[in-house]
Amino acid sequence: MTPYHILKLLLPRLLFTGLLSITFSFVSAQTSGDKLLFDKYKKIKDLDSSEVYAGQLLASAKKNNDKLFEARVLYTRSLKHYTKGNELEALDYATQAHNLTGESDSVTYAKTATMMAYMMSRQGNNVNALKVAFKMLRVTDAKGWKKLSADSRLCIADIYRTMNQAKEAIPYAEQAASDLLAARDTGMYIFALSTLSNIYSQREIQTPANIKTATRYMEIILNEPYVGKVSPFSKARYLSNLGRLYRMQNQNGKAEQVLLQSLDISRKEKFVAIEKHALNELATVKIDQKKYAEAVKYGQQALNTLANEQSPLKYQIDIYNRLTDAYEGLEDYKQAYLHLKHNRRLEDSLSNTEKNEAATKLSEQFKLDKRLLEASNKAKLLKQQRNFIIVMVIISAAALFALYRWVIYKRKKEADILAEEHRQLAKLDAMKTRFFANISHELRTPLTLIMGPLEQLVNQPYINDEQKTNHINSVLRNSKKLLNMLNELLDLGKIEAGSLPVHLQPVNLATFMRVLYQNFASAAEFRHIRYSLISDINEDIVADIDRDKFEKIANNLISNAIKYTPSNGNIFINAGIKDNQIAFSVADNGSGIHPDDMPHIFDRYFQGNREGAPAEGGTGIGLAIAREFTELLKGKITVENNYGKGSLFKVFLPLNISESTDTTQPAELDETATETLIAASNATQLIMVVEDHREMAGYISAILSPQYKVVTAYNGIEALTLLQTYGELPSLIISDVMMPDMDGFTLLNNLKQHTIYCSIPVIMLTALADDHTKLQALTIGVDDYLTKPFISSELLARAGNLITNAAARSHHHSDSAAEHEPTIAIPEVSPADFAWLAQIEELVRKYTGKTELNITMLSYDMAISERQLNRRIKQITGLTPNKYIRAIRLQIAREAIESGKYRTVAEISHAAGFDTPAYFSKIFKEHYGRDVNELL
Repeated sequence: MTPYHILKLLLPRLLFTGLLSITFSFVSAQTSGDKLLFDKYKKIKDLDSSEVYAGQLLASAKKNNDKLFEARVLYTRSLKHYTKGNELEALDYATQAHNLTGESDSVTYAKTATMMAYMMSRQGNNVNALKVAFKMLRVTDAKGWKKLSADSRLCIADIYRTMNQAKEAIPYAEQAASDLLAARDTGMYIFALSTLSNIYSQREIQTPANIKTATRYMEIILNEPYVGKVSPFSKARYLSNLGRLYRMQNQNGKAEQVLLQSLDISRKEKFVAIEKHALNELATVKIDQKKYAEAVKYGQQALNTLANEQSPLKYQIDIYNRLTDAYEGLEDYKQAYLHLKHNRRLEDSLSNTEKNEAATKLSEQFKLDKRLLEASNKAKLLKQQRNFIIVMVIISAAALFALYRWVIYKRKKEADILAEEHRQLAKLDAMKTRFFANISHELRTPLTLIMGPLEQLVNQPYINDEQKTNHINSVLRNSKKLLNMLNELLDLGKIEAGSLPVHLQPVNLATFMRVLYQNFASAAEFRHIRYSLISDINEDIVADIDRDKFEKIANNLISNAIKYTPSNGNIFINAGIKDNQIAFSVADNGSGIHPDDMPHIFDRYFQGNREGAPAEGGTGIGLAIAREFTELLKGKITVENNYGKGSLFKVFLPLNISESTDTTQPAELDETATETLIAASNATQLIMVVEDHREMAGYISAILSPQYKVVTAYNGIEALTLLQTYGELPSLIISDVMMPDMDGFTLLNNLKQHTIYCSIPVIMLTALADDHTKLQALTIGVDDYLTKPFISSELLARAGNLITNAAARSHHHSDSAAEHEPTIAIPEVSPADFAWLAQIEELVRKYTGKTELNITMLSYDMAISERQLNRRIKQITGLTPNKYIRAIRLQIAREAIESGKYRTVAEISHAAGFDTPAYFSKIFKEHYGRDVNELL
C-alpha cells in the first residue's frame, strides 16, 4: 500500500478523532459537576422521583449553556416516560432532545430520532415516522455509523410491521441483525431478533413455518446466553410477544404461563405499555379457551390501563375487539355492541392506503439518495487525490507542532504528578485520622460498661455480694464484647463492601431486654441519672433475632442518652410487642438535637459543629451504625426531637417467633472456667517468659507453672542476660513483641543468629494481630505466634508441641553422636539449616492444593537423595519428613483461617492440601489446642 493510500485512509479518521476529542473535552467541562447526579437519575425507577432530578439537571445544563448535556437528560427522560406508557410525553422530550443535539454527539442525535419515529408510529402517524427514520438512515450510512445505522433499519422495519407490510420490513430487519452480529453488539442483536420475530408473526405473512420461525427467534432471546443480558423491561416485552406466538400455535397453556410472567414483571416494575399488551393477549387466550368471564376481566384491566390520548390506536382497537368477542360469548349483546362501536370509531381514524403509498415513495427516495451518496463519495475521493501534496505539507507542519506540544505537555504532566502525589499523601493522612477516630468511638461503649461497674466496686466498699457478682459479670461480658469489636474492626473492609451476614438465634426477649437495660445501670447510677425500664413483653416469648446487632443498636442509643443527659435527669427504656414487631425505644430529657442537625444525625461521620456549642467528643458513627444495622435486620428507626428538652429514638424490628426451645441466653459464661489444661510429657522442663507487663507475665506463668518451671524476664536485654547466667537453657521462650529497651523482634533476631540459642523454639505472644507483624516474625524465624487474648489450653498445646519437637530433635542428635563418635559434640542447628528448611517450605507451599506431594518429588526438587532428605529433616526438626510437611500444611491452614477468605472447614482443608475435613480438624486441634470451627 502506497503512502498516498495510507494517508487517504487515516486523514479523515485523525480529523474526526480530533473533533470528537475537542467535543468530549467541552462536554466534560460542562457536565463533570453533574455526572454523579445524572448517573443516579438514570438508575431511579420511580417516575415522580426521577422528575425532580431531571428538573435539577436541566436547570444546570441551561445555566451552563450546555445543549449536549441538556439533550442527553431529555432523551433519558423520554425513555423513562415511554417505559411508564406516557407516549406523548416521550415523543415531546425526544423531539426537544433531537433539536438540541447534532452530529458531534452521534449516539444522542441518532437515538432521539429513532425514538421520535417509534412514538409517532405508536400514535398512528406512520408516514411522518418513516420520514424521520429514513432521514436518520441516510445520515448514519453516510457517516459510517454502523450500529446506529442498524438501529435506524430496525426502526424502519418495526414501522412497516405496524403498517402490515411485513415483506417490506424483513430486508431492513435482516440487514440490521447481520450488521449487529458482525459488530458483536449483543444488546442490539437481541433487539433485532425480537423485531424479526414480530415481523414473521404478522398476519399478512402468517404461515405455520413463519410462526415457528418467529417463535424460535423469541425462544433464543429468552434462553442462555442472551436472557441474562436482557433488562426487566425488555424481558417483560419479549415474554408478552412469546405468549402471543404460543397462542397463535394453539399452545394456550404455554401462552398463559409466559403472559402471566410478563404481567408480573410489568406490574412490579410499572411498565404500563407492556402490561396492556400482556392483558390483551391473556384476554385472547381465554376467548380461545371459551372462558369468556376471565377474558372480560383481562380485557377490562387492559382498558383501565389505557390513556386513550397516548396509547397506540392499534392496541385500543385490539382491546375493544377482544371485549366485543368476550361479551358476545357471554351473550351480553348490549356490551358487545357498545365495544364494537368504539372499535369502528377507532378504525375509521386510520387511513392505511394513503400511508402505504407514502411509505413506498419514501423507500424509493432512499434508494435514489443512496446512489447519489455513492457518486458524492467518488467525487470526494478525487478531491482527496488532488490535494495530497497540500495535505502532506500540512501534516508535516502539524507533526512538528505536535512534537513541541508534547514536550510542553510532558513537563506539565510531571508537575501535575508531583502535585497529585502531595494530594494523595494528604488524603491518606486524613483517612488515617478518620480510621483511628472510628476505633475510638467503637471502643467507647464497652469501655464505659467496664469502667462504670469497676469504679463502683472500688469506690463503694459496702456493696452486697449480688451486686458485686452483677458488676463482675458486666465487666467480663463487655471485655469479651471489646474483643469482638476489635475483631470487627479488622474486618472493616468486608463491612464496607456490604458482606456483613445476619446470624439469627433464639432469644428470650424479656430476659434480653433486662440485660440490655442492666448493662448501663452502673453508668447511669454513677452520673446520678434516674434510669428506668418499662417492658410489657411476655416472659415466654422466644424470638429469632441477631442478638449482637440488636445489642449494638441498643447500646449506641442508650450510651448517647447517658452522654447527653445531665445529672438528675431521666432516661426511660421501653420494650414491647406492637403490630407483630419488636418495639424498642430510648427517651431522655437531655439537651435534644439542634434542628439544623436533624437531617444529618444518621449520616456517618457527622458531628454538630455549631458555633458556641461545647465539644462533646465522638466520631459521629454511632447513630449511623444503629440505622445501618436496623435496616440490615429489615426494621426501621425513627427519632422525635424537642430541642432543649430531650429526644426519643424508636426502633421497630420484625418479630419472628422461634420454633426452637433452646434459647440463647444473653448472659455470657466464664470461658476460663471450662478450659482444659494439656500436660506436657516432662514436668521438669524450663520455659522463659519475656513480657514487660508484670500482670500479663504473672498470668502466663500461672498457666504454665503447673506443667513447667517458669523464669520471667521483662525485656529482650534481660532475657539475653538470663540465658547467659541461668543454670540451664530453657526448652521454650515465650516473648512479647512491644517491650522497652529491646523489643521481641530484636530479641528473636539475636536468638536466631546465635549458634546455641538458635535451636531454642520461640513463641511470639502479642496483641499485634496484623499481617505485617506476623510476616516479620515468620521472616526472622519464629516457631509459632499467638495473638492476645488467648485461652490457656491453646497456649499449653502449642508450647507442648514445640517442646516435644525440640526434644525429638535433641534425641536424634544424641543417636547420631552415639552411632558415629561418642566423644565428639554434635553441633546445634545453624542459621544455614533454617535457610535450607525455608527452601523446603517454599516447595511444599508451591505444591499444596495443586498435586499430591511425596518424598520422591521433594528430594528431586531439592537435589538430594530420599535417605539424606529424611535424615537431615529429622536432624534439624526432630520430625519425619511426612510430619514436617503436615506441620507446614497446618501453618498454611492457619494463615487461610486468619485471612478471612474461607468460611467452612472443607474449604480450609482443601486449601491446605488435606484429604478429608474430619482428619484435618482432628490434627489441627492436636497441634494448636483449638477447634478449627471456633476460629471460623
